[in-house]
Amino acid sequence: MWRSVTMLIILVLLSGCAGATEAEVPFHVMLVNDDGIDSPGLAAVAAALTADDAYRVTVVAPAEQQSGVGHAIVIRQEIAVKPHDRVGGAPAWSVDATPASVTAVGLTVVLEDDPPDLVISGINKGENIGRAAWYSGTLGAAREAVLRGVPAIALSLELDWSDPKPDWKAAADWAKFLVDGVLDHQLPDGILLNVNFPVDTAAAHGFRLASMGLEPDAVSRYEVDRDEDGVRFVTSRWAPPEGAAAGTDIRAMADGFIPVTPLGLDQTAYTELPELITIDVWSEPASP
Repeated sequence: MWRSVTMLIILVLLSGCAGATEAEVPFHVMLVNDDGIDSPGLAAVAAALTADDAYRVTVVAPAEQQSGVGHAIVIRQEIAVKPHDRVGGAPAWSVDATPASVTAVGLTVVLEDDPPDLVISGINKGENIGRAAWYSGTLGAAREAVLRGVPAIALSLELDWSDPKPDWKAAADWAKFLVDGVLDHQLPDGILLNVNFPVDTAAAHGFRLASMGLEPDAVSRYEVDRDEDGVRFVTSRWAPPEGAAAGTDIRAMADGFIPVTPLGLDQTAYTELPELITIDVWSEPASP
């Protein structure tokens, strides 16, 4: 039942978008992430897609762990791009750069003459819901693709950090089901999908369209660990919001669903424009 409901939700999300892919031409997916090219989440989604002849997968991922770097890009130094062993059955390249830069390198160098139909970022170690999406390298990689005109999906898995073996396969299977919905429909221009799998992914109720939760994190600060000769060494502390409003990604995950949040590139605060327009400073200043 849930799988049929899930597909209905996907089709509603994608309704009105034209263009089915020709069945005989494999759908080309570029995979990227922020956890590094050796991440099990990356391999899991690569394996799920390469097992289906409808897909052709290319992995272009950071050489090292790059979590929490947001949309940082590398512009003042050379970037090393190296062939890598296959990841999940897919050809792969490692890129010594931030996730957003890796996406740009993948699209403009590695796949310049063989552009992908879709960029998938993840599956990330840990959820990227609510305000955390602003800091996420996983989201940065997906957003860079959309900025360059390629549709993108960001995938993240909520973890029980005491569990050494999270269910990457269950998350990858759900991801494959979502991408199957995209296969015959184009995502709207300028939109990326932020998808988060709950820790017990195998028991998820299905996908749920949700807004971005804006509740403050329960903990978001730096704390001093030690002081040596006047030099203070600090580390970050973070915990997700403890409550969430109905309809948000945080609430959907807490209720056992897989939240899918469409994120746009336009950050203009349109609802605030009527109030801001009343400020006199916008009028042309008088001559001195």
